[in-house]
Amino acid sequence: MQISLKIALIIILVIYLLCIVKAVKKKNMRINYLIFWSITGIILIIALLVPNLVEDAASLLGFEMPINMIFSIAIFIILYLIYNLTTLISKEQNRNILLIQEISTLKKRVEELEKNNK
Repeated sequence: MQISLKIALIIILVIYLLCIVKAVKKKNMRINYLIFWSITGIILIIALLVPNLVEDAASLLGFEMPINMIFSIAIFIILYLIYNLTTLISKEQNRNILLIQEISTLKKRVEELEKNNK
């Protein structure tokens, strides 16, 4: 890989990491996701800086081509994220149901108190 391409990719990854930190500061992202995406960015920077790291890791793990290893890792990461987000959505839906039930109960009580006061 050419040096100019490596430098450009490293600059892009640093901007990526800064965007992640900015999202956390604006409270658009949770800290546990900050850790996950930061580690991902740092691993990518290390893979760019260390020559033949991806090729050596692929051959060590038994992959015929390095791109197969990259795709396999990407697929597993995506599946993990989908699972994680699905569980988070399920928890939030359950919380919403409980909140709706509580609001309905409180609304009914308020209506009953208003009837009794009239």
